[in-house]
Amino acid sequence: MKILLVEDDSVTGELISATLKSHRYIVELATDGQMGLELANIYNYDLIILDVQIPKLDGISLCRQLRSSGSSTPILILTAKDSDNDIVIGLDAGADDYVAKPFEPNQLLARIRALLRRGSVKCESTVLTYGNLGLDPALAQVKYEEQIVNLRSKEYSLLELFLRHPQRIFSRNAIIDHLWKIDNCPSEHAVTNLIKDLRRQLKAAGMKEEFIETVYGLGYRVKAQPSQEEKVKKGKADKRDKNQINQVTTESVAINRIFEHFHSTLEERLKVLAEVVTEGGKSVNLEQQKKAKEEAHRLAGSLGTFGYPRGSQIASAIEQLLIRKTLEEQEVSEFSQLLMKLKQELSNPPQLLEDIPPNLAPQVLLIGEKTELVENLIAEISVWGWQIQLVSDKSKVFEQIGEATPIAIVLLLNTPSPNPEQLSLLWELKQEFPSIPLITLGEQDNLDSRIQVARLGSERYLVQPVTPTQVFEAISQLLMPTQEKEAKVMAVDDDPTMLQIFTNLLQPWGVQVTCLDDPHQFWDVLKSTQPDLLLLDLELPTFSGIELCQVVRQDPKYGDLPILIVTAHTDRESTQRVFAAGADDMISKPIIGPELVTRVISRIERSRLRQQLNYLHQQQAVIWRQQARIDPLTQIPNRRAFEEYLQQQWQQLSQEQENLCLIFCDVDHFKSYNDLYGHPAGDICLKQIATAIQESINSSDLAARYGGEEFAVILPKTSLDGALRVAQRIQQKIAILQILHEGSKLTNYVTISMGITGKIPPPDQSPDSLIAIADEALYTAKKRGRNTYCLYPL
Repeated sequence: MKILLVEDDSVTGELISATLKSHRYIVELATDGQMGLELANIYNYDLIILDVQIPKLDGISLCRQLRSSGSSTPILILTAKDSDNDIVIGLDAGADDYVAKPFEPNQLLARIRALLRRGSVKCESTVLTYGNLGLDPALAQVKYEEQIVNLRSKEYSLLELFLRHPQRIFSRNAIIDHLWKIDNCPSEHAVTNLIKDLRRQLKAAGMKEEFIETVYGLGYRVKAQPSQEEKVKKGKADKRDKNQINQVTTESVAINRIFEHFHSTLEERLKVLAEVVTEGGKSVNLEQQKKAKEEAHRLAGSLGTFGYPRGSQIASAIEQLLIRKTLEEQEVSEFSQLLMKLKQELSNPPQLLEDIPPNLAPQVLLIGEKTELVENLIAEISVWGWQIQLVSDKSKVFEQIGEATPIAIVLLLNTPSPNPEQLSLLWELKQEFPSIPLITLGEQDNLDSRIQVARLGSERYLVQPVTPTQVFEAISQLLMPTQEKEAKVMAVDDDPTMLQIFTNLLQPWGVQVTCLDDPHQFWDVLKSTQPDLLLLDLELPTFSGIELCQVVRQDPKYGDLPILIVTAHTDRESTQRVFAAGADDMISKPIIGPELVTRVISRIERSRLRQQLNYLHQQQAVIWRQQARIDPLTQIPNRRAFEEYLQQQWQQLSQEQENLCLIFCDVDHFKSYNDLYGHPAGDICLKQIATAIQESINSSDLAARYGGEEFAVILPKTSLDGALRVAQRIQQKIAILQILHEGSKLTNYVTISMGITGKIPPPDQSPDSLIAIADEALYTAKKRGRNTYCLYPL
């Protein structure tokens, strides 16, 4: 079997190559995406393994180009980008599987074997099997261990779907598309019930192994069967071929050498990161920062594989920090701390991957009787990547927690107000497990119930009826990670005794205190310290605390910094002056220790929470801006995005004197399609058309929904011949879809008409001229009878 590996990190590439070669695979290594594309187009491979962030052509674009060119070679994406969104993007780009770094070699080999088995199947087996389970399509019969299993129609169809595509992950919507008619689509909850029914039927038939696996956040698929070691006949167990033993030994030595080589390169790779910041604490040029970001990305992907999973996390944090264009003083400090942590982590001996416990789905413990709400919670929780363990017998709650510590506990109150037994259980849970978030679901919204559970430590009180989403969002809020960064306070007071009091009170709470007794140095110390809060004495020599407060408030960078004024003057006039200057709070002398600590920490936490919310709002604004350019139905760019991209390419290609082509596409007789099959079916049709167009173009091109049933394709740096080939690919893909349209006057299937044009953009014209000619070409194609295209060269 021949495998193409596209990986730019030489050490990781060597490790994967050696691992694959030790299992009789022939491996060719490409170090950038362009080389990988050329090799894949020239030679036939049984499997392609892609990294995502690689030079010249990224892995996702390479995967899309291979699929758009008609390649059916199995593709496995192997990358450090492991978020749910990254996985969805990779699979939607055409990948057959997705493995996150750091990876366990045996698991990677198992996934490769599975893909190669699927790719080597030339003809469909008569009977679809999974262990002792068999489905005979010819007889429409299901058997388990030769016993017939009676399934309902939908259960049978679902089982057949999974057995025909054992490696594919099916979302609920995908299952609906496969099993239900267009005019009879149920809710996603019906899929959940169908999955449960099929599992129950197979279990009743005697099937002990779990057949359907839930892929959290993505959908369902057939669970991989446990590998079975080959049985060796008695008497031959000790007779091994000497050559094979020598070969295994040689390959083990080769892999060990790769590990040694990797460790020998760490010092040089860390040096690349260290060069981001000069000795004076300044960030260097953007080119060096970019180089360091790429090195951090490679370390994030490889450190875990070579025994440093914590190092992968730190390197990933460094990578995210270096994504920013410029590093401010605070970010330079954060970078230096992360680099120090990384060096400390790498000074420890490596941890073997097989010693790391598996990443199981976090568990939520639900205490109460089984109700409709409980069933809905169980049905919806997989979307959040969690599991639910329901305990109805309250005497077994502590036994269950002992077996598996939950991330949160949800207590259901089945009485109008909490009874003594429930309150006693709540108290015991918080005494025994104070760090586990506890949520109470009450039946009535009254103050007495809220106070009773609040006294005993319940972090959230929700009133039924409540939706599963509300419950899970409450859990998520309680699970939000706390700030690991040490809190910093800058205290300004001309009395050294007071400064010592501040330090003695706050340091035991993990607060770093910077003391200053000379107000003249205030601004320089503020900039170098970057504190989370200021403690200012009201009366200071030269500059008062109020004046320093006003200076801070007028600065755009430090204007939101929490400020507490400490003073012995608590009269009305002094209080008004303090708050008029912009102070957040005032603490009176003599200092009361618990009061100072509580006010300082609460202000810092509130400030950090506000920063988090501001960041979330900024991220949401970015998402909204992106969504404003996406068509909500087809999920491809809309007309606004089309016009912006066309204008941008027109100006750029006008300067470069490169060709710009445009294709307008219109679905033929779409009104009659809607009249015949209904608008829901019409929406599905448009989605399929959009996907077909999207799959026919390159990553530098843009396909957009221009309006209604009309689509537009922008092809930068493409000749008219190239545009014609794109149009032909679009037409072929839509023909393959075979979307039934009995009202079509041409064929019994949905077709499209296209208008094609292109030219080098003249600087004295606007893109409107290109649009007008493409539109005219489309009109001509319709006039000629539709289901064709017309090319108008300019």
